Amino acid sequence: MAAKSSITRIKKLNSDHEEALFLCGLVDDVKEPLALEPRPYRYAEGENICQPGDPAECLWIIVTGSVAVRLNHQTLFVRRRNEVIGEQHLAGNGYRRVYELVADESNVEVLIIDKSKIEEHPEAGVIWRNIAKIISIKLRNATRKTASLGRQLADDTRILHAYTNQYALSRRMQSGSAHQADYVVERAVIWFSDVVNFSRFTLKTAPERVADVVQRFFNAQTTPVLDAGGHIDKFIGDGLMAFWVMKDKSNSATAICAEALNAAEQAARNVEKIRIGNEPLSLRIGLHLGLVVSGDFGSATRHQFTMIGPEVNKAARLEQVHSDDIVNGNGVLGGIRLSREFWDELSEFQRQRFSSQFRVRAKNIGEIDVFTN
Repeated sequence: MAAKSSITRIKKLNSDHEEALFLCGLVDDVKEPLALEPRPYRYAEGENICQPGDPAECLWIIVTGSVAVRLNHQTLFVRRRNEVIGEQHLAGNGYRRVYELVADESNVEVLIIDKSKIEEHPEAGVIWRNIAKIISIKLRNATRKTASLGRQLADDTRILHAYTNQYALSRRMQSGSAHQADYVVERAVIWFSDVVNFSRFTLKTAPERVADVVQRFFNAQTTPVLDAGGHIDKFIGDGLMAFWVMKDKSNSATAICAEALNAAEQAARNVEKIRIGNEPLSLRIGLHLGLVVSGDFGSATRHQFTMIGPEVNKAARLEQVHSDDIVNGNGVLGGIRLSREFWDELSEFQRQRFSSQFRVRAKNIGEIDVFTN
């Protein structure tokens, strides 16, 4: 908050004061500029030049230093040497200040020009015309700045969406931009996927070629996930973690699990269309439903919104199980692996399509049921 003013009156104009008066644009084409009787004052840093609610009875010309234009204690602009400030509210009778003007450096000098002196001046019309021109220039510059900020905001938004998902953004906004997202226990569908045996190509192929293939198979997976209402949590090497949240009791677990399964089948088909030479890629996907802890996790300086807990680990293990992990069951493990909890929420038709049941040994978890097609 700005300090209470203890302004110092300077009795005599010097060359700097006269230079500021002539260069600010206020007295262009005016034959008797000193008839305005400018009064020099000095302010210390943080002192108020004017406050909201003050009557608009003068304007100021900055001679040295800079002045912050503030609204609700937020700095909107910083005006500097040889600029006019406070002219916007002079035109009407009884107008009061909207903005706060605060000395922004240790030594700020201004010239005060009273409205009454402008009105009494023999060339008042020329001075008012100059004031209008000064306001017009500021409005034009403000418009350009607003447009530039709008473009920057759009660019920042695109970058932000490229590095995090919409659900994480909404959670952070609910917590306030200065705070991390709160930790919440939620019921969610968790997806882990991985491209089978892709890593064996990475050291034998040009990096640009690897990057192109990686982008293609991630696009092949993320599009179905997003179309089905899911959120991308992170990319892990050539793997992917995604999720669907049951936000409240009105969310049908059956409907969300069906959407997630449809997305998995579409992603698998998409990835199979990508070939390295004549060899098609294939995808493993683990889908599980359970309680997770979500929020911003990490260090004091860097963190990431994600989900953690035993159910997240279980989803990851579903994707990773191999034929050597089978304890009970016949046949080959399919590419899409469903947990018992996820499978139980499916329609009878979808259960029949994923009716191959295996008992597998999952690392650090123990034995679990897996359903594949």
